[in-house]
Amino acid sequence: MIKPDKTIIKIIFYISLIIIGLLLLILVIASSKNKEAGSISIFITAWVLFVTFCIYKIIRIKHRKNRFHKGTYSLYDLDNMDGTGFEKFTCDLLIANGFELAENTQASYDFGVDVLAIKDNITYAIQCKRYNSPVGIEAVQQVYAGRAYYECHVAVVLTNQYFTNSAQKLADKIGVVLWDRDMLYSLL
Repeated sequence: MIKPDKTIIKIIFYISLIIIGLLLLILVIASSKNKEAGSISIFITAWVLFVTFCIYKIIRIKHRKNRFHKGTYSLYDLDNMDGTGFEKFTCDLLIANGFELAENTQASYDFGVDVLAIKDNITYAIQCKRYNSPVGIEAVQQVYAGRAYYECHVAVVLTNQYFTNSAQKLADKIGVVLWDRDMLYSLL
């Protein structure tokens, strides 16, 4: 199953910190025996700085989610990425192309799936292959198994290259979607 979007969890975390900070500020002010304006203003100033920091973090989180804009990358740029960068870029690319959610799976023990995504209530298990040569049958086998593990509707292999004939035949037979260099170009 696809977990809740990590960005939403982070935003909720920072909002919770703001609320807890406000409650602590109220508690300090209410329990302060010495109603000295100087000590209270220090607490208020500290809380305002803390809230400002939390708002800054929320804005950065929201901005980071939308950092890819169509037309800013070429296939050459993707050919020069490393595998991990390509996987992260895929999430941004999918969001820019109308997916409601796209997030990376854990780096190890990912069961053949690098990205989990949702579009129109359809869940996608995506294997990303940033290669210098055609992608073979193993990627199709891995994502097919990973789709079942993550209980997704669609299995996809996305690459910056093309697929071997055997990979295409197997994908056709078992229903794995292949997004090759041409498809990737259309998403850019």
